[in-house]
Amino acid sequence: MVRLVLSKTDNVNDQLELHIETFDSVTAKKWHDLLKINLQKKVPIKKHVAMHGWIMDQSRTLRHILDELNNTIDHINNFNFAKHAYITKQAIIKKDFNIGLDLSMDNLVINGTFNLDIVNQLHDKFVQLEGAKTIDNLHSVSPYFQIAPAEIRWQISKINNLSHELFHWGMEYNNWHNVKYYNPEIHVHYYDNKDNEYFVDEDEDCFKKGFKFGRVYLGDTTVGKTYWDAFNDDDDHINNSELEPPQNITADFHVWLGNTSSVEEIKMRETKYWKWLYNRGLRDEPLANKRLGQAEIGQIDFRKTFNNEVPNLVQQNINGYNNIYAIILDDYKSTYEWLMSEEEIDIQQHA
Repeated sequence: MVRLVLSKTDNVNDQLELHIETFDSVTAKKWHDLLKINLQKKVPIKKHVAMHGWIMDQSRTLRHILDELNNTIDHINNFNFAKHAYITKQAIIKKDFNIGLDLSMDNLVINGTFNLDIVNQLHDKFVQLEGAKTIDNLHSVSPYFQIAPAEIRWQISKINNLSHELFHWGMEYNNWHNVKYYNPEIHVHYYDNKDNEYFVDEDEDCFKKGFKFGRVYLGDTTVGKTYWDAFNDDDDHINNSELEPPQNITADFHVWLGNTSSVEEIKMRETKYWKWLYNRGLRDEPLANKRLGQAEIGQIDFRKTFNNEVPNLVQQNINGYNNIYAIILDDYKSTYEWLMSEEEIDIQQHA
């Protein structure tokens, strides 16, 4: 049993506990062991990537996300990379970097539709700033990231975090306006994970292309994007060379709290995926057909927490509890007492 303790941001003593029943599978057992290691080591989590798609949360609205994003962009645009390179005698760049995207509310939401393409453009700016890493070259960074001090490195990473949060907010906004449901998620991502536990043949069966309400899925530490994620994000700005199948089993995990996929929906997604591969010249790429979807590792026991498992009621009960306060596994517990707005740990991790 894994217990995920959530709290309100403005009152961490106001808490909600979700109970996760781990599946009896080889993949779930590997995740269970890796999670225990991270809890023992007190590895910090990334709070800026924890809550995705909670469009009804009034404590974290689109206005909050955009204000923080534009402030982050200002930090980067006001930092003169070329001047810093000259002063610190790191003459590896001579041109400054500027993120010149219009991320205003009026440009993002037009006639009740959220513009997801501009968010993919924003993520591409992050890739340019940090560097287009590949699974074969994880340590390569761009010259901009290489010369940047810790605080600016953190601002660059925030571009990535906030672009994912904004994309999911916009996608669920469109879902709500089109079909009157939305699909929020809770993500637990660690700042340090073992990277020597790889998927093998026995793990293939845990990958599912659809989603189920309350299901817990293995986190993904793929650099760039997986083929399946890039397809689902309609990301036309990512290069084929940056696409990878999932590689590592990790302590990271996420909880799906949206609609359960129907058999028909899954078949339609598969058909569209093969067409997407063909259009990108990837139809015969064997890696594009490996480990599609998400690796299932557990299920939330809603009866223990809410005494019901009706999706919209569960969403309403969790709504506003957008801070991960603690994770408990058997006799192991790790508490994460800082808030997302307190960024000292994040800056330390980017030193």
